[in-house]
Amino acid sequence: MFRFVTIAVLFAAATSEVIFEGPCPDIKTVDNFEFEAYGGTWYEMAKYPNAGEENTKGKCTIAEYTVNGDKGKVKNSHVIDAVRHYISGDLTLVAPGKIMLTYTFGGQSKNSYLNILDTDYKSYSIGYSCKYFKDGNKHQVFAWIKSRSKKLDCEAKYKIDNFLRTSKVLDSAKFVVNEHTDAACSAPTTKTITEFLK
Repeated sequence: MFRFVTIAVLFAAATSEVIFEGPCPDIKTVDNFEFEAYGGTWYEMAKYPNAGEENTKGKCTIAEYTVNGDKGKVKNSHVIDAVRHYISGDLTLVAPGKIMLTYTFGGQSKNSYLNILDTDYKSYSIGYSCKYFKDGNKHQVFAWIKSRSKKLDCEAKYKIDNFLRTSKVLDSAKFVVNEHTDAACSAPTTKTITEFLK
């Protein structure tokens, strides 16, 4: 049960971003998505490495969503070398299960999209995003497994394992596990992220 954790540990050295040939695939988001129920704090359990989170360097990653109707605010943070780095932005529900995140620095805004593939709102969430590079006809996949607490319960693990086993767009071997130990989360100072990493 919950094989992705075991596999991810074995592949922890595979820290490259996940890029495939061709355009982004079609995906299916959660039916009857409840945006306000999705709001609150989520702890990142595992992810596909990406430059925005400095690949595997960022630990103790947290996403905090404040939702009001189809709008809201987001604060993402992670710890690197005992410093908690954070970025704040805006949320907009643009389609069922599809959330647009907007970050602005120096008058320049950048949008990204979080697609919720599966969640029970109270314990776990599986998120997906894709970026297409038209010039090279390739796409990069971003994926996250999140929990309402620093440790997934058995039922959530079972549901995640079942989803990944049948998923046509996610590969459990591509995930790397995040850390939420006291040592990993120790951060006496904070720092605002003030530039787009990618």
